Amino acid sequence: MSSLFNKVIISTRPLTKNDSIKNQLFAKGAIVLDFPMIKICAADLSIEIKDSLQQITTYQWIVFTSKNGVDYFFQFLNRLNIKTDELSSIKIAVVGKMTSEEVLKNNCRPYLISSGNTSADLLKELAEKIKPSEKVLLALGELAEDTFEKGLVNSGKITRINVYKTVQPDMISTEIIERIKKDNYHIILFTSPSGVQYFNKIMSDNKIIVDFRTACIGVTTEKAMLKNNCKPLFVSQRSNGETFVNELERFFNNIKN
Repeated sequence: MSSLFNKVIISTRPLTKNDSIKNQLFAKGAIVLDFPMIKICAADLSIEIKDSLQQITTYQWIVFTSKNGVDYFFQFLNRLNIKTDELSSIKIAVVGKMTSEEVLKNNCRPYLISSGNTSADLLKELAEKIKPSEKVLLALGELAEDTFEKGLVNSGKITRINVYKTVQPDMISTEIIERIKKDNYHIILFTSPSGVQYFNKIMSDNKIIVDFRTACIGVTTEKAMLKNNCKPLFVSQRSNGETFVNELERFFNNIKN
């Protein structure tokens, strides 16, 4: 039996149609409680986005760092009646397998898939391939750092469009707030700095000042947690569901031993 069996995992991740982490946790017998701290939605269809997408054939590269970026990028193409055929000559670069799979779902094929799972991994590989004369379109979220703009400043002509934004959810579960207050859970999962920030606000508003048992994915999220005086018990460097859940399972096994 998995060490995750009957463990109560509170997930602060945004609700999605197919959450690979939640699915993997369920498969191991964990009890997953959704406590989304952020909601992902399309950015406003600005003049800048329209112009960039209507001139899509002038770009040599498109860069995606997340599934959300891919999803909302293709939603915008559809809204503007731009066919995916127009991307046939453009090289698509993505961070990791999950982002790659999202591109494939939209009938396109990535030219470059980073060997690692971070923007820094892709940036290193991409900088070696882009020619100074080539135009690069970054399809990111509003809160994404300017890692690529700075890292590719001498490699090509960079244009960034923010195709999605992160907002606070409409409602927050009072039942889960009470569960946290009563310490009736095993671990709280974080996967984004914005999720960490809003969680801390909610806990402060409800006057819950305790040491939370937490886990997170990625260095960026970990830094946000440490900045807010919360040291995660477990940090995964990989964002795919199977790897993270297996690492979390080993973490609980070590506690038993």
